[in-house]
Amino acid sequence: MQNEIVSHVNPVRWGVLSLANIALKRVIPALAASESDVLVAVASRNAQRARDLFAQRPDVRIYGEYQSLIDDPDIEAIYNPLPNSLHAEWTIKALLAGKHVLCEKPLAVTAEEGATMIEAARSSGKLLMEAFMYRFHPQTIWSLEQIHSGRLGTVKLVRASFSFNIMFPLRPNDIRLQANLAGGSLMDVGCYAVNFCRAVYGRPPMAVAARVHAAEEGAVEHATSAVLDFGEGHFGLIDSCFFLPTRQMAEVVGELGSLSIPMPFVTGVHETEVVLALEGQTIHQKISPADAYRLEVEHFSACVRSGTTPAFSLDETLENLATIEAIYQSAGHRWPLT
Repeated sequence: MQNEIVSHVNPVRWGVLSLANIALKRVIPALAASESDVLVAVASRNAQRARDLFAQRPDVRIYGEYQSLIDDPDIEAIYNPLPNSLHAEWTIKALLAGKHVLCEKPLAVTAEEGATMIEAARSSGKLLMEAFMYRFHPQTIWSLEQIHSGRLGTVKLVRASFSFNIMFPLRPNDIRLQANLAGGSLMDVGCYAVNFCRAVYGRPPMAVAARVHAAEEGAVEHATSAVLDFGEGHFGLIDSCFFLPTRQMAEVVGELGSLSIPMPFVTGVHETEVVLALEGQTIHQKISPADAYRLEVEHFSACVRSGTTPAFSLDETLENLATIEAIYQSAGHRWPLT
């Protein structure tokens, strides 16, 4: 993926829906650091908290409800980090109001819901992109280039894991544990692993087999493991969990060698490494520090200004949503839960 920089003379004007941690800690700082973007407004149902948080930013408008921000004629693009169950409703409203939308992953709760969002984007003529920021990090771009150039030979196995401990200390009110908000480990972090497998093979799996662990019927799952069958002996193995230590990894194994990414998804802004193991040779490729969130918003803004389609396609997004549903179905986990 190429990350074009838009001239700061005409920055894209953004609005952000909610004070979600990902917005406050990652995306809003990325907008501030970018010359191609400017934050115009934030919306929060707790307007006083928003005013307090942005007390040093009098240029940022504060709205007490989401629709007012969407109706602001000065806003061109909206970042939607709301809980999963609210992605479709507010993304569609924003698209129909003439705004481009960068929506947090996963784009929707189901593939059918995602298709409705995509149709709204196409009918409105506005851009919609799922916010998998790691796809814009140089280590992901370099790794996929090595894989797709055939350096590993024919890929036969992809393994990807992502977990962290949300249970200690227990946070029962965390949105990721709420069934009505479409939480769960696969939806929150396992979706990265699904996305990575699809990015490596360039196509969706033809079948899946999976197991999940949920504390009780009707609750979100806390752990998911799945085998993705891409046909003709090409497999993906993924797992996600809410009660293991923080860990993430990705490994791609081909007939000529393997490629390992110790921190594939959430890297922070520091040097990373990709390990390429070929016959009789091990290459430790150092990747310079990069802010994946800034690269993501700058790419999206470049597409807004140029009218081009984002590099991360909606067809891929829809296929990944269908894979997530298939994993839950294979595991006998009712989805959606509400």
